[in-house]
Amino acid sequence: MISYQWCSTLESGDRDEVLALVEAAAEYDEEAGFSKIHPDDVDSADRDGMRVLHLPIKARRDLSGRDDAPLVVVAYLHLQVDCAGLGTAQFVVHPKYRSRGIATVLVEEMGLETTADGGWGGTGATALRCWAFSTHPASERLTRRFGIPAVSRQWTLFRHLSGPFSSPLEEAEPPAGTTIADARPLHDPAVSEAVAQVLDSASLVPAQRERFVDEVRLGGGDVLVATDATGSPVGFVWYDPSPFVHLELDAAWVRALVLSQSARESGLGTALLTDALKALREAKAQIALVRIDPSDAGAVRMCRVMAFEQEEEHSCYQVGEWSDVPSF
Repeated sequence: MISYQWCSTLESGDRDEVLALVEAAAEYDEEAGFSKIHPDDVDSADRDGMRVLHLPIKARRDLSGRDDAPLVVVAYLHLQVDCAGLGTAQFVVHPKYRSRGIATVLVEEMGLETTADGGWGGTGATALRCWAFSTHPASERLTRRFGIPAVSRQWTLFRHLSGPFSSPLEEAEPPAGTTIADARPLHDPAVSEAVAQVLDSASLVPAQRERFVDEVRLGGGDVLVATDATGSPVGFVWYDPSPFVHLELDAAWVRALVLSQSARESGLGTALLTDALKALREAKAQIALVRIDPSDAGAVRMCRVMAFEQEEEHSCYQVGEWSDVPSF
């Protein structure tokens, strides 16, 4: 029914089909908020101790039983394997071929064995993780069928910035001696240096930091950096004012809010988030979205006080042993 082969770089014909697939799936899934693969990942290659593998899954057009029907790419799996053998997978099926057993057949044929020589499917991955965003019936059915546990959750929260359901944005001053600089572009060299310093002092596990760096590589937007009395960066908020339609409203993302260990529980997070929300409101966003770890009591409390509401829950599924907590 399907055919597939791992490759480190997609051939030109496959690349074009895969790129068209991930773009079609992203547009189809936009409103539901399901997982998507960034188009730049289609061209990604090995980097800095990270092995990158591509798996285009092909089938006869319209799943025809005719031997002369052309083969087309119906699904795509993107895998990153770090030097410890931990693999992060992204998977998407073309909208036209969903609910037709593509993912089920793939798992049945490839299996989920990660302890054999060479790791899962010869990729070197000795453990696998994959995030399924929003309440995705297909992922729930698949993971239930094959006994794949969810090891972490994430919430998407939203806050109205204008209109009848919006609450006033209360002023929030940073702690004494702390200054929040004007917004600068995400890829500004000074911002990159400040962000790296905050990450060094934020006690993130390696997987979280690697995922954040990957998000920055593919992302855009602006950053507000907070510094202490000595001029050292102690926190930042990254937001992207680029508008998109969500729930029939103009929406924008707060991508990340990170504080150094010493700056936590000081009110700095509230001040940074408030300034980011003001910037999104000035950019004409009607609602702001943010994803948080529901086990982070401080983040949950802050967002509730600031009138955020929970919209979706996301799940991270895992095969094999992985000591670090999941990154988002």
